[in-house]
Amino acid sequence: MSKVILEMEEVTIRFGGLTAVDSVSMKIEEGTIRALIGPNGAGKSTIFNLITGIYPPTSGNIRFRGTPINGLKPHLITEMGIARTFQNIRLFGELTVLDNVKIGQHCRTKTGWIGALIRGPRVNREEKEITEASMEALRLMELDHKADELAKNLPYGEQRRLEIARAMASQPKLILLDEPAAGMNPQEKQTLMSMIRKIQDKGLTIFLVEHDMKFVMNLSDRIVVLDYGRKIAAGSPAEIQKNPAVIAAYLGKEVG
Repeated sequence: MSKVILEMEEVTIRFGGLTAVDSVSMKIEEGTIRALIGPNGAGKSTIFNLITGIYPPTSGNIRFRGTPINGLKPHLITEMGIARTFQNIRLFGELTVLDNVKIGQHCRTKTGWIGALIRGPRVNREEKEITEASMEALRLMELDHKADELAKNLPYGEQRRLEIARAMASQPKLILLDEPAAGMNPQEKQTLMSMIRKIQDKGLTIFLVEHDMKFVMNLSDRIVVLDYGRKIAAGSPAEIQKNPAVIAAYLGKEVG
């Protein structure tokens, strides 16, 4: 059996009188692709924000590779090996494609400000390593040929892939993709699906939120379904497709 890389245990978060995530538990195994789906406002992105330290949970526990991460700062969680993308593209448009990815390496650098001023051999060696690792991430996303272009000049689908490359540059063990296929045409989605599988083949674990059900069903090993902040189903794609509670949540009908 695969090891559990991420575990959520009865995780809840409240914003005033609103319970955005209500006692959600799940385990994600290493090397798998797990999808989180549900209607708009179900709490999907909030769960990503809880995992990455943007919000601390009101109650419950989150563990990454067996270590509690409740309340840790986002940069510390990134250093531990969790990276993410966002619903809305968050690139530095005036920087090159390569420089955007290099930023993802920041948490792995050791040179301080004194070393940056002196520019000794160690600094030069580290900069070379950062460039090589960043180019490898770009090759994985088939963007290495555009390394010197400004990020803002990339087509929309390639900007989405650049965000994934930047997340990959932080050398994660778990990568969270928040609606990675949003706004893409069918061909771009097919290309992205192939690239996500390549990421999985490298031994990474992928946890994604996505509204395109064809994309989710063809890519995921297992799926968790949220509705109004509560987990209403979990299982294989085939099981989820036939689950009456899931059908009801998406169609707005009562079950039973």
